[in-house]
Amino acid sequence: MAFTLPALPALRPRLRRWLLWRPNFSMARLKAAARTATAMPLGAQQLKRQRTSTLLSLAGVTASLLVIFAQLGIERAVYDSAIRLHRSVVGDLVLVPYGFKSLQLHAEVPVAMTDIVSANPSVAGTTPLWFGVMSMNHSGMQTARRIAWYAVDVERPAIEVPGLRENLYRLREARRMLYDRESRPYFGALAESVGPGKPEFQVLGPPDNRGLLRQLFVVGTFALGPNVLNDGAVVMSEDTMAEVFGGWWSERPAFIGIQLAKDADRDVVRREINQALAGRGEVITIQDFEKRERTYWSRETPVGYITDLGFVMGVMIGMVFIYYAQYQIIRFYLPEYAILKSLGYDWWFFLFMIGQIGAAIITPAFLVAFTLGRFVYGATEAAMHLGMTMGLREMVVALVACVIMTVVSSLFAIRRLWKVDPIMLFE
Repeated sequence: MAFTLPALPALRPRLRRWLLWRPNFSMARLKAAARTATAMPLGAQQLKRQRTSTLLSLAGVTASLLVIFAQLGIERAVYDSAIRLHRSVVGDLVLVPYGFKSLQLHAEVPVAMTDIVSANPSVAGTTPLWFGVMSMNHSGMQTARRIAWYAVDVERPAIEVPGLRENLYRLREARRMLYDRESRPYFGALAESVGPGKPEFQVLGPPDNRGLLRQLFVVGTFALGPNVLNDGAVVMSEDTMAEVFGGWWSERPAFIGIQLAKDADRDVVRREINQALAGRGEVITIQDFEKRERTYWSRETPVGYITDLGFVMGVMIGMVFIYYAQYQIIRFYLPEYAILKSLGYDWWFFLFMIGQIGAAIITPAFLVAFTLGRFVYGATEAAMHLGMTMGLREMVVALVACVIMTVVSSLFAIRRLWKVDPIMLFE
C-alpha cells in the first residue's frame, strides 16, 4: 500500500492561517482577553436571539445534568448502604477470612482463631458476629421474602446500632428477634406492630428438616437500613441462630471484632496477630474493613461500571448540546466574527466569548437540574431506603462536570473560526 502526501501548495493556506492565528499563551494576553470579553458580552446577547437552539440546548443540558446527579446519588447510596454494618462494629480491629473482599460473599472465620487472637496480651476481648439470609413471612405479607439476619452474643454484641442495646435482654429468650425498622416496606407494617407495651409478633422463618416453617417472634426494633441486595434485616441471639439454623453455625462467624487494651499500638498488634495466624485469617482495621467492601462494590460488581458509564454519557450528552448552540451562533454570525478577526481580536478573546455561550446555558441548566435532582433523590429514598441524599460531593462533582462540558465544547466550536477569513467580506 502506498501513501501519498498532499501537495505543498494545498497545505500552505491552511498552515498560514494557523500560524497567523495560533493560541499564543501568555498571562497578559489571557487577562486582557478575559477583560475584553467580560466588557463585551456578545456571546450571551447572541444567544438571546437564537431562541430555538437556546431552548433545545438548555433542555438537553438539563437532562444530562439530571442524569449526572442521579448517577452520583446512586453510586453514593450503594456504597454507603453496603458499609452501614461495618461502621457499627464495636472494636479497634476486625478478624476476617484471609483475602476478605465483602460480607456478601458469605465467607466465615473459623472460631478457633479466637484463641490465637486472645493469646496476644494487648487484646482485651473479642466479639463475633454471624450473618446470613433467610426467608420470612407473616400475615401482613403477600408472599415470603428473603431478609438478612445477624446473630450476636447477647453479653458482648459485636455491633452498636440504635435500638439494639436497650433490647438485648429480650433476645435471651429462644426464637426472639429484633426487626430493622429502616427496612423496605415489603415486609408490611411489622415495625409498627412491635415495640414497648406491644405483644410479640409472630412470623414464619425458614423450614426445618421436616419442611415445616419455624415460628419466630419479633419483640422489638433497631435501626440499620437495607442495602442493594437485602431489603431488610433482623437480629437474633447466638442461641436462637443455633436452634434455627443448626449448632454448626456457631463455629462459622462472619467476622470477629477485636477490642484492644488501653494504650495498645493498633498497628503493632495487628502485625503480631497476622504473623500468628499464618494465613488462616487476617486482622484489619475498621477503615480497611469499610474500604474493602466499597472496593468490592465499585470494581467487582456491575454497579461501579454502570454508574461510571452513566456519568461519562451524561457529560458527553451535555457537551453535544452546548456545542450545538455554539455552532449555530458561529454559523449565523460568521461575517461579524470575520470583522472582529480583521480588527485584531486574538484566539483567547474568541474562546472567552464562545465560553460565554456555554456558561449562559450551563448556569440555568445546573440550577434546574439541582432542583429536580432533589425531588428525584427524595422519591428514590422513600422507595429504596438506601440513604440517597444530595451532599456537597454531588454538587462539586456536577460543577466540575459543567466546567468540563463548557471548556471542551468551546474548544471544539472555536475550530470553526479558524476557517474564517476577513477576505470573505469582499466576496
